[in-house]
Amino acid sequence: MTDQPQYTAGFRDRLFDKDPFPLAIWYPAEAPEKPVRHMGVASTAARGAAFASDGPFPMVVFSHGSEGHRFNQFWLAEYLARRGYIVAAPQHAGDNYLDPSDARQLTIIERRPREMEIALDLLLDHGDIAPHIDQDKIYALGHSAGGATVLKMAGWDFDAKAWQSYCAVNADKDHVICQYAPQDHHIEGLQGRYGGPVVSVRDDRISAVVAITPAFGVAATDVGLTDINVPMLFVEADTDEILLDHVNAAHFRKLLKGRAKFVRIKGAGHYSFLPKCTPYIAENFGFLCRDFGRDRDAIHRTVEQVIHRFLEHVKTGEIQGR
Repeated sequence: MTDQPQYTAGFRDRLFDKDPFPLAIWYPAEAPEKPVRHMGVASTAARGAAFASDGPFPMVVFSHGSEGHRFNQFWLAEYLARRGYIVAAPQHAGDNYLDPSDARQLTIIERRPREMEIALDLLLDHGDIAPHIDQDKIYALGHSAGGATVLKMAGWDFDAKAWQSYCAVNADKDHVICQYAPQDHHIEGLQGRYGGPVVSVRDDRISAVVAITPAFGVAATDVGLTDINVPMLFVEADTDEILLDHVNAAHFRKLLKGRAKFVRIKGAGHYSFLPKCTPYIAENFGFLCRDFGRDRDAIHRTVEQVIHRFLEHVKTGEIQGR
């Protein structure tokens, strides 16, 4: 496996005339890259270029973290595009930097994976893009709340009752997860929709998942994870200052021991997987810029290589699910 780029990174944004949500894609191209800016961060890409001619290519659908945006991991999307992957990133309605009205609530827990499914449907029906997608190699990748999103797409029955029970005892210790813990009437609604206190929204088109510091581990149970049968990679922060380790990273490791690959990234915090901070972000949202003894560019290089290696091994069949 070579880590050298084989293509340039094509880029298109807001693909559809009537987006249900903004959707950006990066893809293998042959045209030269030119300077672009994503949310004020400088990069290069071949905006609007034609796809490289030797497809079809595997595709990664990407889910950003809570209150984020579709460009949160553009650095990773560009890296993968230059190595032969299409990366598609919707911006989740009601859980983004412009509109966080549903952030970390049960309604968005249900809606996020459905938005990913809609994005996938639209791309597979797109006359220009669909022919370039290898429909047997569709993967899902997400960060934080997005990590939980892609695990649900893989078959995780998200246990809202376990979330409620955890927060009944730990609300004062875990404000991030418990701020909008479900109430009894929410649980009753799930019973009617799914036949139990769970969110169950599997998409059988997904053949592997990558979860970067996934949130809501409190809703993970042995039973709820039983039906996941695709390869899984968990990318963990060395120092996650947002999510409590024992009910998130360590909890997933315990439940999925022997069934998933876990890689801890040295020097990384929860937000180390976001782009390098601009002066504006550093001044106004300094908490997003905190790393733990390692340069963010170096963290990104490690993450790129770890994820690329995993996806290549999945693509060749060297890593398989159950």
